[in-house]
Amino acid sequence: MSNQAKATVTATAITIAKNPPVTAPVTAPEDFISKKEVARRLDKTVRTVENWMERGILPYYKLGRTVSFRWSEIEAHLMAKYRVGSRRGA
Repeated sequence: MSNQAKATVTATAITIAKNPPVTAPVTAPEDFISKKEVARRLDKTVRTVENWMERGILPYYKLGRTVSFRWSEIEAHLMAKYRVGSRRGA
């Protein structure tokens, strides 16, 4: 290896050491939650959760007879499709 090549390799190594590559933080995938947990978080009954599933209000995953949810998807869906109301004059 020539002196110029060695200098280039050394300069590159110093640059990388000063400015390490930026990587996205590694996050664990979100776990699925049950109907009972969704009902608890929304302060509703399991039957209400089932009704909302049938009406398309809550996004869910179904594999065989098992139904699962991702809380982040429920929050995002409710925020996008529904709004918080208030009583006028109250």
